[in-house]
Amino acid sequence: MFDLHIHSMYSDGEGSIETIARKAKERNLEVIAIADHSSEHPLGLDRRKAKRRKSEIVPSQDKYGIRILDAVECGIDAEGNITMPEHEFELVIASIHECLPAEEYCKRIIRCVKNCEFNVLGHYRSSIFNTYDEPCELDLEVLDVLRENEIALEFNTAHRAPPPEILDLLGKEAKKLVYSVGSDSHSVSRVGDVKWAFETLNSKLGRWKKLIEKLDV
Repeated sequence: MFDLHIHSMYSDGEGSIETIARKAKERNLEVIAIADHSSEHPLGLDRRKAKRRKSEIVPSQDKYGIRILDAVECGIDAEGNITMPEHEFELVIASIHECLPAEEYCKRIIRCVKNCEFNVLGHYRSSIFNTYDEPCELDLEVLDVLRENEIALEFNTAHRAPPPEILDLLGKEAKKLVYSVGSDSHSVSRVGDVKWAFETLNSKLGRWKKLIEKLDV
């Protein structure tokens, strides 16, 4: 089991790196990603904080015997760009954190794929950050671009996103996508809360391409 979207006290989460690692071990997770917000967030990472956080990740990883990825979640701006501090992150999540009409929401993501390098599209079609409910043709455009660029689609349990109907819209093509799973936890109690994502992907797809199979973990 893995949880590739966890926030710590280095941005707007509550837990220290060691506390998160301990909880992950208790919940039998093999791989986690500490993915704090990037520099565009008021409480996000800068170069100094990222370096200090890394210095805590390494000993916690050794102490608890789980793989902890040094990650970041970046907001996608209006031009389709992301910003992050000068630091060698192992995993980059790009997400939209604004309420937008469907067309702009999707086009912004497509611009980001073309403009930037990242590994995961976070909480796609979260009901908090978009203004349309039913899967549509625009979704197919976004998912095609993800597949072509081998960017993982995150199943995010905090947002219950994307809606499972997305997989029905794709049909057999859904098996060609890579998937990530994240709790998007901001509290230690939710670390490893990924049941909905795994159950949805397993029931809809059976075997599915897991992001951790592509990463050096």
